[in-house]
Amino acid sequence: MRSLLRRLERLEREMKDLWYSPNCICFPKKEQPLFAWEIEFEIAMAVKCPQHGDRFKPQLLVYMAKWYREKRFTVFWSRHSEQYRKAWLASFPEDQWPAETEEHADGTTYLILRDGSRLLGMPSFQDRS
Repeated sequence: MRSLLRRLERLEREMKDLWYSPNCICFPKKEQPLFAWEIEFEIAMAVKCPQHGDRFKPQLLVYMAKWYREKRFTVFWSRHSEQYRKAWLASFPEDQWPAETEEHADGTTYLILRDGSRLLGMPSFQDRS
């Protein structure tokens, strides 16, 4: 009987991690977001879940190679859960993202959204100190 209760408790804990209410826009605990640009992190942190507040645990920004940045949105849809995609789109709507990059000779990179808005993706090498 005890083993059955333990198995039920474990199943309940696992189900709690898998089930999300329709209003929840949190990232799944086992699928934390990965950002290519600091501005993406800032945008995602600014969007709060109506039920839970913060939607993910802040992490260090890890360098993402240019080739992966360019193909990550095609990989994105096939390798993540529906809840992850829902959480991502809460911050980065499909009518604006993915952004195009505009690189300048001084090292500054801008993200150009589909409506023409420009966001500073990476400051120039001179500005990083």
